[in-house]
Amino acid sequence: MSAVGIGLIGAGVISDTYLENLGAFPDTEVLIVGDLDTERAAAQAAKHGVPASGTGDDVLAHPGVDLVINLTIPAVHVEVSRAAIAAGKHVWTEKPIGLDRDATRALLAQADAAGVRIGSAP
Repeated sequence: MSAVGIGLIGAGVISDTYLENLGAFPDTEVLIVGDLDTERAAAQAAKHGVPASGTGDDVLAHPGVDLVINLTIPAVHVEVSRAAIAAGKHVWTEKPIGLDRDATRALLAQADAAGVRIGSAP
């Protein structure tokens, strides 16, 4: 079995924790870091030995990414996760999955219909 290809969207402070820990698992490979601030994404990628960086759209378009880790601000968690699901990617998001019940419920239904999984930090 090959490693799960991972792309991170959101290169803020919490991304260090994810990037440090994901590297400890032999069955995961972080392929790209994306952020609105592409310089910050590039810096995080370089710091953690990730081979590519760019925008969130670059993460979604990366053919090797199976799982998107959504580390954006809570106000856009649903929007970013919705785009990842539409791109056929599984999603892990920082808490909360969404800010309102209806949008979150629709997001979960979208993931179910697309045959992908979505999870969240505790």
